[in-house]
Amino acid sequence: MKQKKYIISRISAGLITGIFSGLAICLFRFIMNFCDNTLNHKVIPSLQSGSILFAAAWGAGLLLMSRFVYRSICLEPNAEGGGIPHSVAEARGTTDARWWSVLLVKLTSSPLCILAGFSLGKTGTAVEIGTMSGKGVCRFLQSFRRRHPSRLKPAEYYCTGAGAGLSALFCAPVSGLFFSLEKFPGQHALSVLTISIGSVSAFLVSHLIYGTSPIVEAVIPLQQYSYYPALALMGVLLGVTGKYYALSLNQFTKLLSKYNKRCHGLLWSALFLLAGALCCFFPAIAGSGNNMLAILKTPATAYTTLLLLLFGKYLFSMISSGSGLPGGTIFPLLTVGACIGQLYGTALCALFPGMGFSPICFLLAGMSGFFTSVISAPLTGAFLMCEFSCCYGNYLPLCTVCLFSHLTAQFINRKTSA
Repeated sequence: MKQKKYIISRISAGLITGIFSGLAICLFRFIMNFCDNTLNHKVIPSLQSGSILFAAAWGAGLLLMSRFVYRSICLEPNAEGGGIPHSVAEARGTTDARWWSVLLVKLTSSPLCILAGFSLGKTGTAVEIGTMSGKGVCRFLQSFRRRHPSRLKPAEYYCTGAGAGLSALFCAPVSGLFFSLEKFPGQHALSVLTISIGSVSAFLVSHLIYGTSPIVEAVIPLQQYSYYPALALMGVLLGVTGKYYALSLNQFTKLLSKYNKRCHGLLWSALFLLAGALCCFFPAIAGSGNNMLAILKTPATAYTTLLLLLFGKYLFSMISSGSGLPGGTIFPLLTVGACIGQLYGTALCALFPGMGFSPICFLLAGMSGFFTSVISAPLTGAFLMCEFSCCYGNYLPLCTVCLFSHLTAQFINRKTSA
């Protein structure tokens, strides 16, 4: 009887957390989509039209936004940065943030950073919103269970909320489940059922409101075996470049955070103006990566253009993410991985024209393998790209590149720590 009640409590906890996280993420998606559309369809065209009056007004608006974001982070420091490290710290019990405060700051400040044009994503923020939603559900249920306390640990709600946040953002329930299992070590033995229910319920909420459509339409041929050696070699390349990306991001974060504390937020004001300038002169690398991804999906993109996009996006992502601004780091790094994959696939097509390679397939694999090497989550990397393309038939090829990318990254970790 006790076991039955325990299972019911797990199911109900996952269901409530998933629905609440799904609704919070749908609100977040609405605000982010509005800011993204405003940036791409109104701000950037107006800046490129050469209107000095609009440029001056937009510069003043950027300064106001920078001060608002800085003050918000001063009031709630746990909302700074991407969000995934904070979520892991909450699950481990090393931090105890005010869940409603973090939600409020993330829902207001992160969209403003996207509106300004920073190379920041939505994923890390969505994970933290989900985690804080799970914490809110936990505190709410605890207030009704003082006489009969639940046997579920608070960390289970946090892990469930994190997976539900990713699931609702991309309509990717399997990725949400595996992300929680891979990034929250020590919790998976207790939470698989709860996380699964939470991810599926959050997916259903998001699917009912927004529907599901592929982000990258690509199908990697399962029985074209010439792809597999190419994907394995690409995995090694992505393992090396991904570790370099992670190390350089860590160095940029240490450097910029030190200067930002010394100058009391003036660095963020300068970076907001820099983002505005890039929106005018180099809009392809502005924003989370949708503009750049649209260019990469265009066939026959020149090598020089791809290299320029790669290095531009890399540098701007380092500055945007390393500064500690409230925004995710995952979608920009996915865009960098997509650019590496496109370069690799284009080179293979030129070297082996008779093999029938398609650069768009390597673009998808580049996103998957680069995510794996930077985030150290191979199963999430493979399943996330399957759900990006709405094709689980891509799993075996993507698993190949993720495996070699993960092994290469782990080998480099052992060498550097030895």
